[in-house]
Amino acid sequence: MTSWFTRAVLVAAAVFACAALTAGPGMAHAALESSNPADGTQIDAAPDNVTLVFNQDIQPNFAALTVVGSDGAQWGRSEPAVDGRLLSVDLDGLGAAGQYTVAFRVVSSDGHPIAGTYTFDLTQAGAEATPTAGTALSVTRAANPSQAQPAEESGGFPVWILLVIGVVVVGGAVTFMLAKTPNTRR
Repeated sequence: MTSWFTRAVLVAAAVFACAALTAGPGMAHAALESSNPADGTQIDAAPDNVTLVFNQDIQPNFAALTVVGSDGAQWGRSEPAVDGRLLSVDLDGLGAAGQYTVAFRVVSSDGHPIAGTYTFDLTQAGAEATPTAGTALSVTRAANPSQAQPAEESGGFPVWILLVIGVVVVGGAVTFMLAKTPNTRR
């Protein structure tokens, strides 16, 4: 006859094994690794584009990237382009010397939105280029773009709830099977 303690240990082992086998890989959200121009840099001439590099692939849908001058004018010439971990936008030159703000919003491969901003300074006025019409992307400024604060949760169904339900069901089934008493003979 099996003691209560032995049954409890077997159930715990079965539940642990089930949880270990069904647990998915940890999903970390994308984070900004680097940018060109980099945060806080001073440049003499306008680059051809602004490029952001993330630590994992980002989804091409819903990507936003703007470059806005101190006067509020946008200087992006193209729609943002996503290529794996890269997000870029072509520039239409830059205007007056001063601070430019790069604002981005992307969706990481796990579906979590990430947003942030950073600045760089243009030290010499650019050629007489015309800013792109439009409004700046409004995102919360992150203190450090590599630690960009994620936007509000998407409200999707949490996977951990399914894991807990699965563990409870399997644990209950194992307990039921171990607790079943054999028929006694008369």
